[in-house]
Amino acid sequence: MTLFRLALALSALLLAGCKNNDIPDEIASIFVEASAASGGSMRQDVRLPVSQITITVMTKPLVPAEEILNTDAITSGDPDLRQEFLLVQLDRKAAIDVMNYTKEARGRRFVLIINDAAVGFMPIDQQIVNGNLMFHVEKKGLSNTEAVMDISRRLNISALKLRKLKEDERK
Repeated sequence: MTLFRLALALSALLLAGCKNNDIPDEIASIFVEASAASGGSMRQDVRLPVSQITITVMTKPLVPAEEILNTDAITSGDPDLRQEFLLVQLDRKAAIDVMNYTKEARGRRFVLIINDAAVGFMPIDQQIVNGNLMFHVEKKGLSNTEAVMDISRRLNISALKLRKLKEDERK
């Protein structure tokens, strides 16, 4: 979600009379790594906060914030190399979009961006058919486990607020 689109959405919510505590603090979206062939105006560079890895992503997210249902901390990897990952669960529409995209996107990465700042990435090794994405996340000053737990907690709060806003719109 671009900063302009985010500001516009939040302004509309404020004008509609929502209380400040109803507006999510973190807006997370999932972007895809840009191919070398994509045009310059369709690409932007993002940098992870700890490793300082720079990834060029498309400017439009594949999965916007409202399509993220839930997050959770999970442990994965070989027994001697286990680490914590952020599991991001998607709604049906986003799961289908991810399934279609990953069919031919091996070697690229998904990038998790919160409020215009990259916080994690996920290599695409195979087609993803279940709508569950596992991100390596990082946050300055926190260990891997602490970063996963903190980001998961904050994104779940935001996801609940977004669902409540969507329900209120339908009424």
